[in-house]
Amino acid sequence: MNKKQILNYRIVGNGYPVVFLHGFLESNKMWENLLKHLPKIQAICIELPGHGESSLLQESLSLERITEAVKETILEVTKDQFSIVGHSLGGYVALHLAEDDELKIDQITLLHSHPWADSDSKKVDRGRVVRIVEYNKMLFLKDAIPQLYYKPEFFETKINHLIEEAYEMTEEAIAQTLIAMRDREDKSNVLKTWKERIHIIQGEFDSLIDAKKLQKQAEKIGNTFHLIKSIGHMGHHENEKEVIRLLTFTEKK
Repeated sequence: MNKKQILNYRIVGNGYPVVFLHGFLESNKMWENLLKHLPKIQAICIELPGHGESSLLQESLSLERITEAVKETILEVTKDQFSIVGHSLGGYVALHLAEDDELKIDQITLLHSHPWADSDSKKVDRGRVVRIVEYNKMLFLKDAIPQLYYKPEFFETKINHLIEEAYEMTEEAIAQTLIAMRDREDKSNVLKTWKERIHIIQGEFDSLIDAKKLQKQAEKIGNTFHLIKSIGHMGHHENEKEVIRLLTFTEKK
C-alpha cells in the first residue's frame, strides 16, 4: 500500500489483548455475544477492508494487502503481546500475520478456518461467484449464507440478519475479497512452525472445510484441535456455549 490505512475497530473490555478478525461477509457484530462471556480480555475487534465500517483499500485487495492494513491497525492500538481469534477469512489473515516478526503474537485460534490455498476447482468457483455477485448480489447472499449452517432451518432469524448486513457491502468489496481469497498462498508451514500455539476450533459438518483432513493434519503437527459435533461453519451461532468454553484460554494471561 502507498499509504497507511487504519481499519475500523472497536475495543471491548480491559485485560490481555486479543485481536478478533471476522469472516467473509461479516463484521464486528459477530463477536458481541461471545465477548460478554470473556470479561478478562481486551478485545480488539477489527473490521476487514470493505466490511462493516471499513472502506476498501486504495489498491485492489490481496491477502497480503489486507494483512498489512490489519497489522497497521493493531499497532495503532497496542505494541504489546497479544493473541488472535480469526473466523474463516479472519483465520487466513491471522496466518499471514503470524509470519510478521514485528508483531508479538502469542497464540492464534482458527475458528472454522484452515491453512490451505484454494484448489483449482475452488478457484474456478470463486470466479463464477464473482460474476454472480456482479449480476445479482442478493441472489448470491441468499444462496451462500444458509449453506454455512449445518441445519439452517433452526437459524432463520440469524441468517436473515446476516443477509441484510452483507447486502450493505458493495459488489466491488465482495468481488475483491473473493479474488483475494482465491489467490492466497498456502500457510500450512505456519501450523508446523507454531505447533501448540495454534488452536483450531472446527465444526463436524462444515460445508467449507474438510474437518477430518484438518484434524489429521493438526494432530500430526501438534496443533491444539477441537471438534464441535453437529455444527457447520458458524459455531458462534450453532453452539455458542461450546465456542465460549474453548475460547476461555485467551483469558489465562
